[in-house]
Amino acid sequence: MDSKSEKLKRNVKKDILSNGLTIITEEIPYVESISINMGVRCGSRHEAPGLEGMAHLVEHMLFKGTKSIPSPSKISELIEISGGSLNAATDYETTVYWCRVLSEKAEESLQLLFQLITEPLLRPVDLELERKVIIEEINSVNDFPNSRADVLLDELMWPGTSLGRDIAGTIETVSNLSHESLVRFIKEKYNSNSVVISAAGNLNHNEVIDIVGPMSETLNVSSDNIFNKINYTSNKPTFIREDRVTEQAHISIGFPGTSRDNEARYALDLLIAILGEGMSSRLFQEIREKRGLAYDIGAGTSHHADTGVVNIYAAVDSKKYNDAVHVISEEVQKLKTNTHIEELDKVKSLYKGRMKLNMENTRSVATWNCNQLLHGSASGFQSPEEFIEKISQVDLENIRNVASQYLSEEDMNVAVVGPVNPHDDPY
Repeated sequence: MDSKSEKLKRNVKKDILSNGLTIITEEIPYVESISINMGVRCGSRHEAPGLEGMAHLVEHMLFKGTKSIPSPSKISELIEISGGSLNAATDYETTVYWCRVLSEKAEESLQLLFQLITEPLLRPVDLELERKVIIEEINSVNDFPNSRADVLLDELMWPGTSLGRDIAGTIETVSNLSHESLVRFIKEKYNSNSVVISAAGNLNHNEVIDIVGPMSETLNVSSDNIFNKINYTSNKPTFIREDRVTEQAHISIGFPGTSRDNEARYALDLLIAILGEGMSSRLFQEIREKRGLAYDIGAGTSHHADTGVVNIYAAVDSKKYNDAVHVISEEVQKLKTNTHIEELDKVKSLYKGRMKLNMENTRSVATWNCNQLLHGSASGFQSPEEFIEKISQVDLENIRNVASQYLSEEDMNVAVVGPVNPHDDPY
């Protein structure tokens, strides 16, 4: 099969086959393993109205048997029998199927991953069974108050949009997904130009092409999968609560963040690490160590194609959740004028060290390379070294600018789950 080849930094090679499928490999000759990611540009944001939860359902159904391997247990056994791992995950914009195996299992592992998307059985009886499994999965999320608080926060921040609902859908939507719509969704969304194969470890790039190329010819070639962009709109703080009989109140706080392609993301990531990354962070020291308001507290960021989220989470005494929200808000606002170079240098070191450690693991390498191509960054493929350089360039002025831009009190959204007093609302 014809392809367009490109040599990238590190020992990384990329080819785009004539049908649009992308293959990227990173050879690490001193290891005995190979990790393979098969990423598809298809997630919950690609679902049409009435198909909420379909992308996640597809992920489940593809493991229920193929023409070559009809038994689900045999699919996992093929990987696990030699100590390997096999799994998948559905996100808002992508679904990724992955395995990590001994290098001598590379060919049969690549074949297995491709069989999942090119020859799934999709038996109606399996659909009815898996529908029940997913409904229980949704129920399990609702059973955990911290997870429920996150779901409520999404609904609060992104009402009526694909970001404002659970990736798995709802019990109602999953119950109504038909076999016909399942088959049609896979045919339309799992097309060759939406698939990225990323492999890292003891491998040969050309051999990967020789294996993948012929198998990919059965995939449809069609236009890129797209979804509607979302603009965050708010001019006042918002709050939602759900009363539950629990020992603690679970708090999820959100601010609108940056997209993946926004250069401000590097400064924002470092800023939020100063705020809530680890036991030396500001939130941990102020909320837990000094005031004893929470056992568990932290903060992080997520980036999408068009927007992003800053999230702060905490579990506190139900009678003190209002105090905790106000103290968290005060700590967030302090970032705008009171951030020090020592803090910035510390979190830069954290990010750099974490990246270097991750790049010693074939799974992390395959995932990094896959994500770079799946998300189609406007700036192109970014190596770990280039990411570290971006982090290194962030200065205190950048930190203060993103604090003022993204952490406005008017954009603070709060969701609380627990035995809360309705008269104690923080707003």
